[in-house]
Amino acid sequence: MAWTFIGLAAAGLAGSAAQRAAAQRDERRFPAPGRMVEAGGFRMHLEVRGEHLGGPTIVLEAGLGSFSPNWHWVQQALADRLRVVAYDRAGLGWSDPSPAPRDAATMAAELHTALHAADIEGPYVLAGHSFGGLVVRAFAELYRPETAGLVLVDASHPDQWARWPVPSADRIQLISLRISAAAARVGLFRIVDAFGAVSAGLPERQVAELNARFALPSTSDVEAAEMRAWEPITRPFLHRASALGDLPLAVIGVGVQPMGAQTLDALQEELPGLSMNSARRVIADATHESLIADREHASRVAEAILAVVDAAGGESVETAWTARETHPAIR
Repeated sequence: MAWTFIGLAAAGLAGSAAQRAAAQRDERRFPAPGRMVEAGGFRMHLEVRGEHLGGPTIVLEAGLGSFSPNWHWVQQALADRLRVVAYDRAGLGWSDPSPAPRDAATMAAELHTALHAADIEGPYVLAGHSFGGLVVRAFAELYRPETAGLVLVDASHPDQWARWPVPSADRIQLISLRISAAAARVGLFRIVDAFGAVSAGLPERQVAELNARFALPSTSDVEAAEMRAWEPITRPFLHRASALGDLPLAVIGVGVQPMGAQTLDALQEELPGLSMNSARRVIADATHESLIADREHASRVAEAILAVVDAAGGESVETAWTARETHPAIR
């Protein structure tokens, strides 16, 4: 028993040392591709592509634990006609950690601070993938005059965990994130590919950038903090939020759901009701991850964003989206 314990302790120490060395190597291999901007006591990473030619600026909000490289194809598809900002929430990617709670409203306020510090003024069309959908909805509530439209990309619903068919699924998720953080501390994710689905389809550089940061224990720690704030803070905030009125809103869902399909589809069907000027599409062969990581699926997301930009000029989202689908310019 004693020798077993000693062996495990030695393996853990060796793994931790290897993890620290790998993290230092990744810092040199993958410097921040964008700008580091003051966001109120910490620095936030913003990757800005394209010129501001007079239309809304596009802001891309990644899912739980993910960050800017995940949006590569979408950003590339839009940057020849619009200014597009992909960024990293505090503690993720290249952004510094923030001491504030990780609820959607706080993170939306941090984003707003960073955008203005970078002299990137609104109006903004914000696209949120997965958990990022909660953050862009909070942004629209806090900064409605600066919000020109929203795109919810297989976005999370505030009631997802309350209505999930497995009891206490959010607590199970939190436990798994604590285990992930412990595994990352001893370098397990350097030898086990646990995140391939998130980046499958992206260019090699972006895959490597994502994997380097996913392997850090701090990434799982931030994910857990975002999860902890979901039920007690984020969900009530969004339930209290004002109606979107006729704010342009595009909702994109997926046809391939490996688990919880009935619940997730029902939640997605509710999202267009947030606005009187909305439209919804389902990409039949897309998964939750491929919707932005696969180039063809990402082009459909970019198309939806352009439709919302068009609708911000006075069209209905349905009319604008149908026109974009009929005459695709970016596929």
